[in-house]
Amino acid sequence: MRKWLATLTATIAVAAGSIVASTSASALPLAPEPVLPVTGIPVPCATTHEYPADSSIEEIQAQLTANYGFKLAGSQWTDERRPSIKILWETLDAMECTTYRTDLLAKQGGNVGINAASISGYAWGDWSLTRTSYVTLDFSKFQRALDSGDEGRLTRLVAHELAHVRNSDRFENPEYWQVFKELYAREGRFSNYAGSKITETFADVVGYYVGRCALDNPYDTGEHDAYYDYAKTYIFGGKEFGPAPGATPDCALPAEGAEEPLPGEDAPLWLEGLAGE
Repeated sequence: MRKWLATLTATIAVAAGSIVASTSASALPLAPEPVLPVTGIPVPCATTHEYPADSSIEEIQAQLTANYGFKLAGSQWTDERRPSIKILWETLDAMECTTYRTDLLAKQGGNVGINAASISGYAWGDWSLTRTSYVTLDFSKFQRALDSGDEGRLTRLVAHELAHVRNSDRFENPEYWQVFKELYAREGRFSNYAGSKITETFADVVGYYVGRCALDNPYDTGEHDAYYDYAKTYIFGGKEFGPAPGATPDCALPAEGAEEPLPGEDAPLWLEGLAGE
């Protein structure tokens, strides 16, 4: 009897210890996912793929395609353009906790490329104009923003051009586009660059939402809450990349003489009808 009681007592003790251990383990706080700072984006997603700074350009290209699904082209994937390539990588990764990238790739059946190449005229980026089915980014022009300390302009530009891909199904009149057209009819002008062009307004509503540290960000004025809420709800599933509109994000100020915002009303209107722009 004593032996049986001793065995029972030991069994209960082991079980109790297991329960306590299990409870303690489940009660321990989980370590948060690492969030690395991203130029121009105050509150990026937790890091999914850290930028491989010590890798060769060829290795960075291969990893960029493997991680984010974009085919690459162009002559500006060079060591000289590493700062621009880093901003592209980190901007993509900063949005990875949302469906933004997968949504826009799906619009084109996954057939979207990034072309690092020279663009004629004023534009620093375009979608399917310089090269069909590619977002072209002119890293040589990016250098002007890098030199002046306005890196936020570049994160905004990357998100902006990708927004054109996201919006490439607008002729099918999906729900998000129906809602935006109604919103645009009520709210009107958003940014100097977009002017009165609805597709550019859509792209800037998205671009400035991500690139909150872009110089003269319209959201900083507190006058565009409706556009902010649209981007938050319909494009990014609730994820915010900075403070509420009207609040100044925590950004390093651009250097004196930073680039002015891209031209707006003076931009050629014929661009509106080309290749999804």
